[in-house]
Amino acid sequence: MKKALIIGFIGLLAPTLFAAQSKPQDKIASAAKQLGEKPNYSWTTTIKEGDGSSQPFPGISGKANKGGLTCLTTMMGTTPSDVYVNGQKGTAKGPGGWRTFDEIAKPGGFAAGLVRYMLSYKVPSVECGALSGKLLNVNEEKGMLSGELNGDAAKEYLEFFIPPFAGQAPPKIADPHGSVKFWIEKGMLTKYEIDVQCKVIRGDQESEYHRNTTVEIKDVGTTKLEVPEEAKQKLL
Repeated sequence: MKKALIIGFIGLLAPTLFAAQSKPQDKIASAAKQLGEKPNYSWTTTIKEGDGSSQPFPGISGKANKGGLTCLTTMMGTTPSDVYVNGQKGTAKGPGGWRTFDEIAKPGGFAAGLVRYMLSYKVPSVECGALSGKLLNVNEEKGMLSGELNGDAAKEYLEFFIPPFAGQAPPKIADPHGSVKFWIEKGMLTKYEIDVQCKVIRGDQESEYHRNTTVEIKDVGTTKLEVPEEAKQKLL
């Protein structure tokens, strides 16, 4: 009798437990986790302004190993520039050869800000895992999930890309809002898009800011990430 009651109680709870584990946010987190558990993968990032133009944002190509090593490649004019990051250490190649992040950041200013960005850069599996917990009103349709970014998350994302002008106080960000779309195939993340907007107030001037970032994932499990010997020495 007691056993029958327990089984019956579990049966009543099952739909509730299943529903709790099958929220759209959970699917996003699971898809990101599955990607992160692969030995390696690559991605391309396209950044555009609200009018659809990609200027002045160069695209970024990335490669990541499960162990944490990441390579980011972007264009400096017509020349590709590689950056390798492993934990809190990194190196990039410039006109004078490979330099550590500490060496690059030493002059301060823009160079130091660039290093901070590289160290805070989140690979897709990590970024989407974090985003899954910051979404509101998530909907699912034909393999694509979409949701709104809460105000704090949108502001946090925007703040890095709206720096203060030289000699001025940091600008105020008003009405931050945004949305994120995720594409998932066979339980794994394949693409996502972050769209954020706000008003930027600098002194008595106000302007609109709109940024769209699209990340497409590829070569899962077949990516080759090879580090030049000089770069390896800088990562030690």
